[in-house]
This record gives sequence, structure tokens and C-alpha cells, in this order.
Amino acid sequence: MPPRPRRQKRSLLNTGGESTRWGDPETAAKLAECLQVDPEVRLPFTHGFHTYPARMHPQTAERAIALFGGKSGAVLDPFVGSGTVALEALRAGRPFTGVDIGAVALEIAWARTRVFRNNEERLVDREGFEIAKRAAKWNLRDMPMPDWGSEVESWFSPHTLREIALVLDLIDQVKRDDLRRVLRVVLSSVVIRLSKQASDSVTVVDREWKPWPPRATYRLFSEKCKETAISFANLAKDMRERGVKPVEPEFWLQDARTVQLPKGAFAIGVSSPPYPGTYDYVFHHFLRYPLFGEDPGFARQHEIGARRDFKKGGDALQKYATDMTQCVKNALDALVPGAPLLLLIGDGRFGMRDVPAADLVRDIARKLGARIPAGASQQRTEWSFGARAGKKAEHFILVTRG
Repeated sequence: MPPRPRRQKRSLLNTGGESTRWGDPETAAKLAECLQVDPEVRLPFTHGFHTYPARMHPQTAERAIALFGGKSGAVLDPFVGSGTVALEALRAGRPFTGVDIGAVALEIAWARTRVFRNNEERLVDREGFEIAKRAAKWNLRDMPMPDWGSEVESWFSPHTLREIALVLDLIDQVKRDDLRRVLRVVLSSVVIRLSKQASDSVTVVDREWKPWPPRATYRLFSEKCKETAISFANLAKDMRERGVKPVEPEFWLQDARTVQLPKGAFAIGVSSPPYPGTYDYVFHHFLRYPLFGEDPGFARQHEIGARRDFKKGGDALQKYATDMTQCVKNALDALVPGAPLLLLIGDGRFGMRDVPAADLVRDIARKLGARIPAGASQQRTEWSFGARAGKKAEHFILVTRG
């Protein structure tokens, strides 16, 4: 069967373009350099194997650590998401700690930072192929609907949902723990494509959706396993050729507002916090929770700046500012005095009002007695269901204290 056409972009176009610089010229030039990425370049290593809304471009993370992080010391990301900063810290041979409220996000980040030895990444391809082959022999009429199926069944064809459940059951039978976890993330990487959901960034039914044919789940899963094994091989080769010894990253399932980080322990913080009123990460991963056995209640309760909250109006913007102030304070407290906290954040919207994110970060810095030496901004095109809606800006801002 020929591949389906690529869906039209429906979210914020998040890379490329000229930068507007402000503040200290030398620092601003470095920040602008971090943003000057090529959106057409294929994502390297394991950066591209799992989609994720609003993820930081890996070149931005790589350059930020190299230009602002010194030659050694630990890296912090209090909003780790799918682990872009984690992977670039790993490639730099730096200790890393990442915090997130979502177990799905942390599993993706963990999987992307695996460095297999002795060509063991081939097991991902081999095991994925065997699981797909075994699954294809099953008669799905003998396969009961999984316990979690009723929560998501409206988003899949019945046979596709049973195929996903069968692959998940076979993954759970894999004896090696790290391999089992990686395979689960691989399945997570194709589940949105198999569903009726428009995209990772657009949590509505695709108006052009057509049912997948029987056994398509097994083919997509096996192909993704092969692609992922190649990504792992490229990552291991890159680190081996550069003589970089991987340092196992730490991932904490915590709220960035209340997490107890060690004081003065990190040489640099690099993060992309939630943009005000832009995304609902809980909804974005709704179809993935069953794969990881995650109860989304914790993430729903602790999500910051969710679009659903901004739609309600009220004090959503003030609450976002208060929450982000506490998050920035915790991150600054965890850094070596004077060390940089680099924030990639985009403008939001509150009702009919735009929310300039750079102004918001400036207000937060003032409240905390921190400084913003410089920043760089790029214009972004906002898309709404394929229709051009207007322009926003995305900002890379340096915050420091001490």
C-alpha cells in the first residue's frame, strides 16, 4: 500500500527565519545563533523518532549548551518534554536532570537517550519484526477488547484498536526491561497516525480520515522499529567517534513549581516552558496513556498554561504568571550563582488579547530580582486547521541571578 500523503501543518511553524536581537549585543548574537536552524534538515540521531508538540529544535539545544554552558557541569531542564535538551546534554557528555509532569513524556525522553553497546540496538529491529510477525498470525476475532479500550475506542477502527492492544501485549512479554520500554515508546510513536486524530498538535478528528487496512499496525510498528534501530546506531557511533562517554540522565516525575532540586547544582538550565494558552498536553497524549499505564490525573491537575484554562477566561493569565514565577525561581535556585537559564517561549493568546511572552518573562525576572541580559526573537506563522491565522513570535531569553 502506498504511504499516505503528509498532513498539512496545523500548528505553529517553529523553526527558521530572521531574528530580532535585544539587550547586550554579544549575548543576543549568541542567542540568535541558537535560533538560526535549518527547518529542512532531517532531525539527527533519535531526535526524530517520536513526534511531540512544540519541541525545541535539537540545533538550538546543542548550541545553547555549547555557547552558554561552559566546559563542564550538569544541565537542567524543568520542562523536559520529549527530551531534546536531555539528548544534547548526553551527546555533550554532561550530567542531566529533567523534570516533567507526564510519565509519557519522560518515557519518550528516556528512550531517546539510550546508547546501546556492541550493536545491541539491532535487537529493537529484530524484536519488532518478530512481534509483528507473531501478531499477523493471530485471529483478531479471538482478541477481546482491552480493559482500557472503552476510553479510546471512538478514535480507532475496531480492528486497529485490537491490533494495537495485541502488539502491546506482545511487547509486555519481552524479557529485557530496556528493550521492552523502548518498544513501547516505538508503538507510542505510531499510535496517533493510526488514529482518527488530525495530528499530534491538533486533537480533533481528521476530516480526511480513512480506516487503515487490517495488519497496517504491524507493518508500521515493524518499520518504525527498523528506523529507530538505525537512529540508535547513529547516536552510538557519533558518541564513540567523538570519544564522549555517556552519562545516564535523571528524569523526575515532578511539578516544576514544587520540585525540590539541589541548590546550586547545575551549570546551565535550558528549557521550553508551556506557552500561555497554546497547548493542552494532557489531550495531546490522551491516546498514549493506556500504552504506559499512566493515569492522566496528575498531569491534568498540574499542567501549567493549558489552552483549556485560558478558554475559560477568569484569572488564567495571572495564574500562569504566578506559576511560571515559581518555576523560574526553582530553576534559578538550582543553578550555580550567575549561571544562565535559557528559556524558549512563544507568545500566547488570552481571549482576543495576544500575550507577549517576552514581556511576561521580564515581569517574572523583576519580581525575582533576576536579570535578563539579552534575548532573540523570531516571527512564527500560526496555523489554525490549515488556514493562515496570523503571526506570533518565539523568544530565546537569557535569565540570570547572582
